[in-house]
Amino acid sequence: MSNGPKLNKKGNFVKLSAKFYAMYPNILVSYVAIAALVAFEHVCIASSISNTRDNQSPLFTTSKFVRTLDTDSFSAVLNETQIVWLVDFYLPWCPHCRQFAPEWEEAAKVYERVDNVEFGAVDCTKETKICNREGILSYPGVKMYHVPPEAVEGIMMPYEENVYDRNVVVWIEYMLKENNIQSGIDKVYMETAEHDDSIKKEVHFGDPVEPLYDERSLDIRLKRLKDAGTTALHTFEDGFFMGTTILEGERYEAAVTWVQALATAFPMKENRDAFEKLGEAMKQQERWEQADWIKLMTRWKATANAMSYPVNLFANKDDLVLCTTLTCGLWTLFHTVTVSDVKSESMRNRWKMSEIMAAIRLVVIHFFGCEKCKRHFLKMNPKSLLEKLSLADDDSPYAVAIWLWTMHNIVNKNLSKPMWPTKLSCPHCYYTDGDEPLSLNLMKLNQDNIVDYITSIYKFDDEWKTTEQHSRVTTPTMVLIAIVSTLVAILAMLLYQYKHHISHYGFKSLKTQDHIA
Repeated sequence: MSNGPKLNKKGNFVKLSAKFYAMYPNILVSYVAIAALVAFEHVCIASSISNTRDNQSPLFTTSKFVRTLDTDSFSAVLNETQIVWLVDFYLPWCPHCRQFAPEWEEAAKVYERVDNVEFGAVDCTKETKICNREGILSYPGVKMYHVPPEAVEGIMMPYEENVYDRNVVVWIEYMLKENNIQSGIDKVYMETAEHDDSIKKEVHFGDPVEPLYDERSLDIRLKRLKDAGTTALHTFEDGFFMGTTILEGERYEAAVTWVQALATAFPMKENRDAFEKLGEAMKQQERWEQADWIKLMTRWKATANAMSYPVNLFANKDDLVLCTTLTCGLWTLFHTVTVSDVKSESMRNRWKMSEIMAAIRLVVIHFFGCEKCKRHFLKMNPKSLLEKLSLADDDSPYAVAIWLWTMHNIVNKNLSKPMWPTKLSCPHCYYTDGDEPLSLNLMKLNQDNIVDYITSIYKFDDEWKTTEQHSRVTTPTMVLIAIVSTLVAILAMLLYQYKHHISHYGFKSLKTQDHIA
């Protein structure tokens, strides 16, 4: 018997080979160990997550203690050398930024009556030039300015060690003392039950893809494809230059790899061709100034949106349709490229799925701003795991897809979210009895059916495009049929009602009336 890819009754490759089934428990055990370690270190507060995950509004807009800074006011801050300024650089969609915001507010409140210490905040989605110039590579990022007064550069606060307001205050006081500056605060006492050290505010990487409506309908799948395209554009326009104004070195190499991965694995030949054009253009030089990159993107988008399927797929990096946050968009994009039939029409070498996963890992390392999310994702995906997944490349084309699904569901569990898909959505995905809770126990999973479900949602090919176009073409016809059917039903009802009129007046009377013009 051949060890190569096998065909099922539909003529498609069997999703998961015996080799992968033998290897999967080891992969899962290694990941569960990592997840357990993360859970031991940080307890997830589900309520705080649910309060922040859909909120992307700016922070501190009504604060009495934290000043929102723009380009002009930030420049003024840099010139106020007699004042110690502490600035929180944040992203509104970042859950850790939103969780840190009340701690920052409390810390600022401590210094309310101190004349030489001020607190500010910068929304890095609006003030990208400031954040890039200040080298903010992860969020939230806090910098202290004018310590000592003649210092040109700000001092970055180690965020991981200063999650709570009292930790922030202790760090401030320590830095001031080290530089012979007195704030005037003699004692900081902020022990409350709310800030008990036994409670760690933590969010794991993930904004679970929203299982809204009929996930497998053409309309929802098309919207999901648009979200994947929008998120890809976001990585180009925001991610590549996050915290910097120059794309070079390792970041440049990672950017090229990511674009090439999309040119290989993103759905639809038109879209892959568009990504390949971008890859060819960006390789014309190995160092990109942000201003030059913006010009390149303007030219590329004009071409790509004209040729993409659907048209204008890359129109706006903020045009998410189903998702409400960037992390949801990233999950959508990652699932989409890992269920693709990897193609490379004009590239010499075909990519393996483990190589696509390696490219995803580079995106998280270099172009994703949420520091804790990044750290947890990388714990889930060490290089050793990629090596294990590469062993299944040849005979299990969906091994990476099922691994990403596994990882996503462990994130869901840490966020107190249900497993996806639910048993109601996919009754044959799990071997469970009655009300038995769903789990990632290999003996309880029908992985081939899970793969079928995942691909039915995230996989797109030319055949799907034909179906979608046919659906759009036939919709007016179906509407017309529906209208005619409704009219026939109305006429039938009127005839039924008129039948009593016939009985009352007689058939002769009806014949007379029937001929009245």
